[in-house]
Amino acid sequence: MLSALVVADDLTGAMDTGHEFAARGHPTTVAVGADGARPEEGVLVVNTDSRYLPSEEAREAVERVVRDAPARTVYKKVDSTLRGNLVAEIEGALDASGADTALVAPAFPAGGRLTACGYHLVEGALVTDTAAGQDPEKPVTSAHLPTLLEGGAHAVGHVGVETVASGTEAVADVVRETDETILACDAVHDDHLAALGRGARLAEREVVYVGSAGLASALELADEPDSGTAGDGGGGLAAAEPESTGDGTRVLGIAGSASPTTLDQLRAVGDDRIVGLDGIRAAVDPATAADDAVERAFEVLDEEGTVVVASVLEEEDVDRALRAGRDAGVDPATVRERVADSLALVATRSWERDPPDGLFVTGGAVAGRVFDALGATGVRLTGEAVEAGVPVGRVLDGTAAGTRVVTKAGAFGGGRTIAKCLTRLGGSDDR
Repeated sequence: MLSALVVADDLTGAMDTGHEFAARGHPTTVAVGADGARPEEGVLVVNTDSRYLPSEEAREAVERVVRDAPARTVYKKVDSTLRGNLVAEIEGALDASGADTALVAPAFPAGGRLTACGYHLVEGALVTDTAAGQDPEKPVTSAHLPTLLEGGAHAVGHVGVETVASGTEAVADVVRETDETILACDAVHDDHLAALGRGARLAEREVVYVGSAGLASALELADEPDSGTAGDGGGGLAAAEPESTGDGTRVLGIAGSASPTTLDQLRAVGDDRIVGLDGIRAAVDPATAADDAVERAFEVLDEEGTVVVASVLEEEDVDRALRAGRDAGVDPATVRERVADSLALVATRSWERDPPDGLFVTGGAVAGRVFDALGATGVRLTGEAVEAGVPVGRVLDGTAAGTRVVTKAGAFGGGRTIAKCLTRLGGSDDR
């Protein structure tokens, strides 16, 4: 039986949460797609790609995975900015597992995500006042976590900061005695997440753990390796400022996020290592846009050793692509699909032409497209990370089998995170 099953709603989230187990010595495989890799032991992370599905479809996807992959621990990974089908997917995990309680703690202090007095904050701002509150498909409608989790079939309770700060025993008492099935938990420090994870274990109830990479870092599994460092919040992170290997490796980056965070990080990479995908062309002819981007990308690779192909370099690029689609009779959803398809084609064309030695992808939906286009069914996480929430792995199979890969959620990281990722993969020095 699996030590743990992690069910995530997007691929970058699957990777960063799985890393927290890999970093403590658990063999961890991230399955890519519905027919992805399925190990019989260790930790399996499955991406249902359900963040933007209709809620009932998202629920069914989670239920199917939980029923098909028996595990000692079930972990429902949710977005650290609360986007997606939170209630539907939590209830799906509860019902399929038969658990008594869902312990919900989306905080990730190392990434600036905190929950205090029930309110969820991102870098000090209410989550509703961030990009997540303006999400074009599923905006976060309330920053108050207990309120956001209401409306389903299960009663919702709140575990306040005064309880989690009191430690393991206090949390265990609440989990043991509560009449509510879903517990929305405060956490503003890694120690609070550790108290939640250990307290739920001590309560000796069947619990589905619901959180981001933060709670995963604090959750000790039944077969935790003796050398594990569960609860330290770091997950065995590598140096924050990695040095280039200097071995002349060639690194391809693909950026499919329009997040302001990603745009800032791309500026830090430098214009000489960035190639913009022509979104206007991609809206009507994805293949031609990809071919053009690959030609320009290989010119940069030959000169710099590192290149990032990005679909958005300025906020206005999204509107330009949507207008081009509208003029051609293409609806906005299809335009977004075509841009993602074009980025995936950049990856396949690159491996057909001259396979790069390393791959970086940001944007969960695009990462899934890229792996699928390369024929990959899974990624084996190494336990290394560039920084908190940014894991390193190797592609298991397909065209890019064995390639070192780093993925990152679009809205995650600091100003130089992408530059550090490229350097860690062996590209040009982080400038």
